[in-house]
Amino acid sequence: MRREIRPEAFLARLPLFEGLGPQGLARLASATTRRELKRGEILFREGEPSSGLYALVYGSIQLATREGRVIDIVLPGRSFGEPVMFMEKPWIVTASALADSLVLHVSRQAIFDELERSPPFARRAIGALSERAEGLVRQLEARAAGPAAHRLVAWLLRQPAARVDGEATITLPGAKRALASQLDLSAEHLSRVLRELADRGLIEVQGRRVRVPDLERLRQSATAARRPSGAG
Repeated sequence: MRREIRPEAFLARLPLFEGLGPQGLARLASATTRRELKRGEILFREGEPSSGLYALVYGSIQLATREGRVIDIVLPGRSFGEPVMFMEKPWIVTASALADSLVLHVSRQAIFDELERSPPFARRAIGALSERAEGLVRQLEARAAGPAAHRLVAWLLRQPAARVDGEATITLPGAKRALASQLDLSAEHLSRVLRELADRGLIEVQGRRVRVPDLERLRQSATAARRPSGAG
C-alpha cells in the first residue's frame, strides 16, 4: 500500500517551488487536486486547454505528439506543463500513463497569485524554468547526434535518482518502446545498448531498475563518446 502524501511536502521538493514558505505552500496545496491514472489512460490531449501544471508522485507519464513521437517521459518527482501554463495556450502534446500513476494538478491561477505576492518566488520560478529550457536543449542535442549509447547515458544522467556515495538507481519507464522512441531507437536497439553498457560494467540491469555503480565513470563514458575519433 502506498503512503498518503501531503501536497505541501511534495510541492516543496519540486525545483519550481523550492524556498517557498509554509504559507505559500499551503495556499498552493489548497488549489491542488489529485488524479489517479491506470496504465494507458490519457491525462490530457493535444489541443485541450491547460489550467495549471502537473507533478508526478508515482508511475510514469509519456508526453507525445499526435503522430506518436515521444517528446519526454516524466518520472516521479518531476513537474511538467509549466511553459504551456505560463503562455496560457492549449497543450501541444498528449500525456498518457505508461504505468499506474498519481499526479497532482496545481491551479494556474493559484500559481499566478503566488508569483504576484512574492517577487523572490517569481525570480526562483524564472531560474527553474531557465534550467528546464537548458536541459531540453541538451536533450535535443543528445538526441540529434552521437551514438545510441551516448544518448542513453545522457538520458540516465538527467534522471532524478537515489544517489548514495557516487551510485544511483534509476527506474526505467514501464514501456520500453516509449523510451526507445524518445531516444530515436527501436526497442530492440535499446535493449542491445543496455546489454552493452552492462557488459562494460557501467550499469547493472534488474528488470526495470538500472543501478549505476559509479556515476563519474558513466559521465566519463559519455564525454569519451563525444570526442572525435583520433582525439588525444
